[in-house]
Amino acid sequence: MASANSCLSGDDVSASHQKLACRGEAAVDNGLNGRPPRLLIVEDERVVALDLKNILRRLGYTLAGVTASGVEAVELCESLRPDLVLMDIFLGGEMDGVEAACVIQTECDIPVIYLTSHTDQVTLQRAKRTAPYGYVLKPVDENWLRTAVEVALFKHHTEQELRRSEKRYRELFSAMLNAFLLLRHCPGSSQGQDDFEILGANPAFERATSLSNDEIVGHTLRQTLPGIEPFWIDTLAAVAATGRPVRFENYLSDLNMYFLAQAYSPQPGQVAVALEDVTERKRGEERLRYRTFHDALTGLPNRALCLDRIARAIERAKRRSNYIYALLFLDLDRFKLVNDSLGHLVGDGLLRRVADRLRREVRQLDTVARVGGDEFVVLLEEIASPGDALRIVKAVRERLRVPFVVDGRQIYVTASLGVVLGPADYERPEELLQNAAIAMNAARSAGCGRVRVFDWSMRERAERVMDLETNLREGLVRDEFVLHYQPILDLATRRLRGVEALVRWRRVDGELVPPGEFIPAAEQSGLIIPLGAVVLTEACRALARWRAGSLGDSPFFMAVNLSARQFTQPDLVKQVVTALRREAMAPADLKLEITESVLMEHPESAMLKLRGLRELGVSIGIDDFGTGYSSLSYLQRFPIDTLKVDRAFVSGMEEQGNRVIVRSVVSLAHNLGYDVVAEGIETAAQLDDLSRLGCDMGQGFLFARPMEESGIVALLDRQDPPALT
Repeated sequence: MASANSCLSGDDVSASHQKLACRGEAAVDNGLNGRPPRLLIVEDERVVALDLKNILRRLGYTLAGVTASGVEAVELCESLRPDLVLMDIFLGGEMDGVEAACVIQTECDIPVIYLTSHTDQVTLQRAKRTAPYGYVLKPVDENWLRTAVEVALFKHHTEQELRRSEKRYRELFSAMLNAFLLLRHCPGSSQGQDDFEILGANPAFERATSLSNDEIVGHTLRQTLPGIEPFWIDTLAAVAATGRPVRFENYLSDLNMYFLAQAYSPQPGQVAVALEDVTERKRGEERLRYRTFHDALTGLPNRALCLDRIARAIERAKRRSNYIYALLFLDLDRFKLVNDSLGHLVGDGLLRRVADRLRREVRQLDTVARVGGDEFVVLLEEIASPGDALRIVKAVRERLRVPFVVDGRQIYVTASLGVVLGPADYERPEELLQNAAIAMNAARSAGCGRVRVFDWSMRERAERVMDLETNLREGLVRDEFVLHYQPILDLATRRLRGVEALVRWRRVDGELVPPGEFIPAAEQSGLIIPLGAVVLTEACRALARWRAGSLGDSPFFMAVNLSARQFTQPDLVKQVVTALRREAMAPADLKLEITESVLMEHPESAMLKLRGLRELGVSIGIDDFGTGYSSLSYLQRFPIDTLKVDRAFVSGMEEQGNRVIVRSVVSLAHNLGYDVVAEGIETAAQLDDLSRLGCDMGQGFLFARPMEESGIVALLDRQDPPALT
């Protein structure tokens, strides 16, 4: 067997390939742009190989090389890229000619012509499975060889052009801006009615409808779009029968979209449909037609039309004693998460599907309206009783829990629902709508997916919350918020180690508002952020005053609580640096306290903030430890100095379970290098138990209630502060 190097002795024949034309034969387009074809000979009989070389020279072809090995033939095709291979079927070695031809055509896309002296059917059947470009019998006839080569090159070039053309058409098909469907007519296939099997759809159709090829190909139009109007089927059937193209515009209720359709028949029994989404244009026409009383995204009545229909219901209830209606206000829970994580296009698609599902759930005489971003209203009219209304409301809630499919993705949602049952003594539809929204907010406060029926106490509470928020804003402007301080003692020495700053609201009339009343309102309204900044600034300022007085350089710390919203502020570290520098306060004097639930909500970002604070020298405490969910693997990674045992465990230490929890927290903290503060110490027995368990510090009514600054200054003025018991 010749080696690969000897095979490449290479007869680079310089004779012109135009000999064919000189002999008066028509030149064929073989895709080589007029250059002589380069051929590789794979033949293990040396005499035959030499004869082939001479024939190729006379025919004007270029010899790429000669080899007697199937393996080397594959390697030469990969490196030399000949235009055609003349392959002996029977070769010795690891790979015979049929196997080599299969690899060459599959991996190199080079045409192969078999050389064989065998014409038995077994050999031909085996070779045929590789789809060769021709056969040449040995001994080789020059004219037959030339014809076989030219035909093979032309066929291969034609196939390449066809593949390139198909690729261009596929790219064009995929890049089409308009949706496209290819359908097969199925006369009388669906309960005796015409239908169309979907053979294919382009990406634009998938994007426009959120229906993937996997969902629709092989299914019929009636299966895919159960609500499709007979007009569509009849029109497409006429195109399939007559072959005449048709242009029409119509609505697809399943997709809540309008399409301008152009249908034609590419071949008998098939219909191709180009679909232009004209939904927005139609929505615009509808808005003009209905005096802009419809929502552009969902096609539902908007707030204005909704209020008009509520007003009509109120009037009917006044005229007819037996007329009962109900108003349902629905808001999707955590809809913002859909927009933030999946994008607004998906969010819009979800809103359209929610609207469609609500429409299907109620009767035609009822009104479904979209009155806000993810807020919907359902007006139920002519109901038999309030009980029937509540049954419909619960059915709507359960129906919404069935997952929605948007862009091929399943999305689960719940909704908070508020209900106003009529008839009631309303004059203005806005008031009825407002009360339904108040009931919805009450449902949301109770948890996701809840239903609440409006009563007037809800209105009173909502008004109190609104008044409280307004007063909070005014109180911040008037500096009505002050700090009280609760001493924190060393349990071993009973000496003052620091204080915890607690915010209080003293109204202009002198009334002291309890924190439990205004802190939740501040959290809900977002006012906790400016309020927290006031607390941090005043706490640093107070400690600076004490340092300048009798406290001096004695070890002492100021503990300040950070709310969840404060901690999530991106410039938290900068705020702390500003407060410390403004009062020239040592960072080690400040201890910031955060609840464990805040840390565990976003542990990685919390880690970065805590590290930034620790690099300043600020101490970190975990407040109410043990009341929320925490991960010990994260806990040991956080840069923490202190764990505070929640007052619930301290006050219940007479119970064995609580005592075990406190002992475990103390042991855990000490093993991790933290100190421990117990909150809510109220009895001497609790103090003794905590001391025996090795708790480091404590605070509570047993020592002192939170006091104004003057009380703390009085304690600090004593040269040797005593225990406060």
